[in-house]
Amino acid sequence: MRGACLHCALARVLRRAASFGSASVEFRTLAARSDPVWLPTTGYRLCRAVRDLVRRACAAADGGSVKLAVVDLCGKSHVEVTAVVRHRDGATRVLSCAFGRQDPRALGRGFAEYALS
Repeated sequence: MRGACLHCALARVLRRAASFGSASVEFRTLAARSDPVWLPTTGYRLCRAVRDLVRRACAAADGGSVKLAVVDLCGKSHVEVTAVVRHRDGATRVLSCAFGRQDPRALGRGFAEYALS
């Protein structure tokens, strides 16, 4: 199962960020060249989770800045999207959402879940 690309979902959400009231928030992304991160979920669910994270970050920023990063470490069971929110008064807050790499339907088969597919 290939699923949906996390980078594509993040780009889609950021393009539409202005439509849900984040025009006063400054976005910064850590854009390093990397391979696509394919996750075993639908694009709808992935976009919805990232959109909710961006909305929470915008609400917490209250006119400050938001720095987004994809944390994709080799050997980890999940991929994480973090939002570091810096409020106008200097306070900092970190929000995140994580996505499992495993296909939930294949967890019972162990480590070789993709060997036969």
